[in-house]
Amino acid sequence: MTSKLTNLPAGMDKQLVAQVMDSCKIAAERQVIRYTDFLDPFHLGYVLPMVSSFFGVGYREDGGYAGAERKRLAIFPDYYRPEDVEVPLAVLEISLSDSSRVLSHRDYLGALTALGLRRSLLGDIIAFAGGAQAIVAGEAADAVLSLQEVNKFKVSVREIPPYQLRVEEQPQRTLTGTVASLRLDAVLSAGLGVGRSKAAALVKEEKIRVNWRKIVQPGFQLDAGDVISIRGRGRLELAEIGPVTRKGRVRITLKKFS
Repeated sequence: MTSKLTNLPAGMDKQLVAQVMDSCKIAAERQVIRYTDFLDPFHLGYVLPMVSSFFGVGYREDGGYAGAERKRLAIFPDYYRPEDVEVPLAVLEISLSDSSRVLSHRDYLGALTALGLRRSLLGDIIAFAGGAQAIVAGEAADAVLSLQEVNKFKVSVREIPPYQLRVEEQPQRTLTGTVASLRLDAVLSAGLGVGRSKAAALVKEEKIRVNWRKIVQPGFQLDAGDVISIRGRGRLELAEIGPVTRKGRVRITLKKFS
């Protein structure tokens, strides 16, 4: 079963894929509902065709709101109606002692994983002035409610209903410029404001993911819509690719998330 998972794409978490397939098998054989951990779009895109083709089961995906990036799956016998199955999620609001302070997504993620929680039990984290909102697996809610500090700031945590999510307030900047090519290191250099060699080093040090997949080739070619995640430094989205300038450089527009 789990040991037979072979030929997975580079960067795919074998354990997460195995968990999904085990859930399918158990749901079909025991006629019960099973829940996966959170999956990012890279993993979700890989496993959903497998789940859809698994005989005898249906599924529902949920990340807490319509545009959620990370989602859990509920996998159940195919005679269930998806709308009757609830995915166990909790929406928690983390309030800073300084209501004007803006901390980054990685500050909150670091504080939550420091509680001993696996990353796969944590969904999207939405940061804003004075705090953040985190969508977590229902079984992780009590641990998050015990959080007392984020980046040396005292915090309080409370559970809120999903309709109070502030998804439109995620901080972002738009950057425009030109690059010599659409190589990963060139775009990364422009987005981070660092030299090409430094950008290439980040890639080779395995600190970069493109569309949630680990990439170690600085020359990897990007396309419009690609999302670049930089460990400890946020995320870039290659929003638009414009025309080539007279000097042969490519105009690009980047969205930068902290």
